[in-house]
Amino acid sequence: MQYIETDRYFTSGLSFNDQGYELEPTWKMYLLSDDSLMIFHPQAKVFYHYPIYHDHDSVFNIARHWMRIKTVSKDSLIFQLLSVEEKKVSKDFSNAYMKFYSYAYLQKTHADPEQLRKPSHKDTLFIQAKSAKANRNPGVRDSAFAARMPVVLKSKIPEIKVNKLKVQLDPHDLLHVSPSDEYLYPEYSITIDKAYKDFNYSFSVLVDDKGSMRLSKFTVSPEFKESRRRVLEGIIDVYLERFLDIKPGTTLDIAHTSEIALHVKGTK
Repeated sequence: MQYIETDRYFTSGLSFNDQGYELEPTWKMYLLSDDSLMIFHPQAKVFYHYPIYHDHDSVFNIARHWMRIKTVSKDSLIFQLLSVEEKKVSKDFSNAYMKFYSYAYLQKTHADPEQLRKPSHKDTLFIQAKSAKANRNPGVRDSAFAARMPVVLKSKIPEIKVNKLKVQLDPHDLLHVSPSDEYLYPEYSITIDKAYKDFNYSFSVLVDDKGSMRLSKFTVSPEFKESRRRVLEGIIDVYLERFLDIKPGTTLDIAHTSEIALHVKGTK
């Protein structure tokens, strides 16, 4: 029997959490027998074979992840993803679910699985509310959240180069095939030639829905905090906001304040 995952959601029923992390349905699988299955890897574009290990009751280990089977029928399956440490299930972190439909059922009902995979109306309302709060408070870090489509930085001049850092993925971790760290914790390397002096700083900024930057986090000894703040705000004003095209991050096509990490190196 062949199944496709059409929904992945938290206990709240939402596909997003407060930090902006999105649970994405990605699995396609063939159930070969009671103890094995094939799962499609969307990056490698191939099916991998995995054994099914039954632990106890309705708890199984599939593709290196613990799951509890909540619903089984010829038409649909629902799995609860379990967080297990030292053979104990954490109730607080076992809060995500995967819903599958059989291809036979979808064909019979003329349902498009790609449409079913899209975020729900409830997700849209949630993101609209979070975006409105983040945009009312563009300088408040606790109001910002990760943008599903992160901030885009492009240099206007040849003296400044921008590189968005990539995350190395585990090709065998089928529950995390999307590079979520790239939008949850986006990092950018920026080099500036012909700067006023040599410098090398790492810090984070809040980018609001209009594309304006505000200094957020940086690390320095307490006695140098104010002087470092002035330096970093100067770099933002003199170099970054003047010579970068800054496209704000968006989630579900809604622009909102999000935080990004910058590694800025200047060469005199």
